[in-house]
Amino acid sequence: MALAGVDGADSSGMDFDPKRVVVLLGPTGSGKTELTTFLASHFDLEIVCMDSMQLYREMVIGTAMPSPEELHAAPSHLFASFSVNEPMTSVRYAELAGAKIGEIQRRGRLPLLVGGTGMYMQFLFHPRTNLPQTPDRLRLRLAYLVEKKGMDHLYRLLKRLDKRSANHLHAGDRQRVQRFLEVRLLTGRSMLDLWDEQASASSAIPCAIGLEVPRDILWQRLEQRTHTMFASGLVEEARMITKLGLAHQVARIGPIGYRALFAHLANELSLDDAKQQMYIATRRYAKRQMTWFRKVPYIQWFPYCTRSGYNKDLIVSSIHRCVISA
Repeated sequence: MALAGVDGADSSGMDFDPKRVVVLLGPTGSGKTELTTFLASHFDLEIVCMDSMQLYREMVIGTAMPSPEELHAAPSHLFASFSVNEPMTSVRYAELAGAKIGEIQRRGRLPLLVGGTGMYMQFLFHPRTNLPQTPDRLRLRLAYLVEKKGMDHLYRLLKRLDKRSANHLHAGDRQRVQRFLEVRLLTGRSMLDLWDEQASASSAIPCAIGLEVPRDILWQRLEQRTHTMFASGLVEEARMITKLGLAHQVARIGPIGYRALFAHLANELSLDDAKQQMYIATRRYAKRQMTWFRKVPYIQWFPYCTRSGYNKDLIVSSIHRCVISA
C-alpha cells in the first residue's frame, strides 16, 4: 500500500515528515529482520538500516546482517554501505538517513527504519542543537589518555562522572564514550539529560514499533545465534579482517564479540572462551538496548508469545492507524 498525503517536510526544518516514518526496533535477536520481510508484503515500503554495525561491509556474520534475500524483500538502504575505515557518527547517520527518508517519501512510499541503535533514532528525530562544541585541547587530552592508559580508562572515567550514560554504551565504543565524556566535562550534565529535555519539547515523533521478548526466551535465541554465527564462518570473517589490516578499526568501532575473536586468533583466548565472551557481551548489549528504549515514551510495544510469536496483524493495523490513515 502506497503512502499518501506526504508533503516531504515538517515544520522542524527536516527534509522529511517524521510522522510518516515507521521505526521497527527492539533488542538484538528479537526478530526485527523476519518481521521486516512480513511488513514488506503488506506495505509499499523501503527499508533504511538503523543498526550502527550493519552499516559496515566488512562485518556480515558477526553483525547478523540480513541475507541478500531478506534485503531484496523491499528496496533497502545503507546496509553494508561503508567501510570500517570511515567510522559513522550519529550526526552523519542522521544526515544520510534523513536524506534517504525524504527521497522515499517523495516517491510516495513508506520509509521503514529497522535496527536497535537508539542513539541513531535520537539524533535523527531530535536533532541536538543544545550540545556544546568540543575545544581541540580537550579532544586532544582525551585522545592522549586513550593512547597512554587505554580505552577502558576513558570508559571508567565516564562511568564515575556519568554512570547513567556509561551504562548505555559499550566500553569499546570510543567515539560515543568520548563524546559523552566531553559533554559531561563541558556542561557538568549528562548527555542523556540534555537529550531528554529536547526530546520532550519536540513534535518529531515517528510511528515506533517495539518488539518485546521475555528475557529467558531472548537469552536462548542469542545463545543459538552465537553458535550459528561461529558455524557460519565467524572466525574466518575475523581472520579476513585481520589480514586486511582492519582489526584495529573494527575494535575501535566496538562491535560485539570481535575483540574476543581477535584475541582467539592471537592465541590469547580459546575458541570456547571466545564464544562465551561473545554471548555474554550480546546479552549485556540487549539489556542496555531495552533500558534505552524503555525511556522513549512514544514506542508502541508488542510482546512475543511463545505459542504464536508476534501479533503481526495487530502491528499492521497499528501502522495503518498511525501512518497510512493519519
